[in-house]
Amino acid sequence: MESGPPKIIETIAGWLIPPASREEVLGDLRQRAAGMLDYIADAARAIPCVIYSRIRRTTDPAIALMQALTLFVSFSMAAVAFDRALLIAPYSFVRLAIPPVVVLAAMILADAYSDPKKRWPLKPLFAPVLGIALAFAVERGLEDWALPRIVLEWGSGIGALMASSLRLLFPPVADRPQAMQAPAFWQKMELQPIALRYKYELLAAIVVLLVILRFVVRNS
Repeated sequence: MESGPPKIIETIAGWLIPPASREEVLGDLRQRAAGMLDYIADAARAIPCVIYSRIRRTTDPAIALMQALTLFVSFSMAAVAFDRALLIAPYSFVRLAIPPVVVLAAMILADAYSDPKKRWPLKPLFAPVLGIALAFAVERGLEDWALPRIVLEWGSGIGALMASSLRLLFPPVADRPQAMQAPAFWQKMELQPIALRYKYELLAAIVVLLVILRFVVRNS
């Protein structure tokens, strides 16, 4: 009899494992499995640890803090510009912090699940846009805790633009050259002209985000 889990179970486990670790982890799970239930239990223990390990490898805490502050300032600026009463409302800063937290979590997970073998010009833009989409979905379910729509729209547009710019200037860890005992990427940064390739990527990100923001405003 053929040992190992059913194909559908292994496929689901593969979807949950970050691509950079998928082949090795699936091979280990298959070798250790004595049956379907044993495979599921082993996967339930191993996959969260693999995800956490991948997040630690792909997330620079200093850059993540910069992105979080940038997103929070973006939504705060939108509140100052369009709904100042929100700033003195109960739990106003908690409400302003919810979308940035959602966007930051989405970017961290997107980097963890990013395939380092696949490179494309708009890749830095994907994670912020995904985070903004999730933030809109979360805000729709918050009811009384949700931000006013105009604050959410403008804060999302400004935040996505700023977060994408930061990701172009400070690429995710998985997209950088790695070296043992090397200082953090941001510690090695020097004030140099942006490479021509990054100029095109930044221009493309700005154009796409402006189109998205224009569409949102026209349909609000």
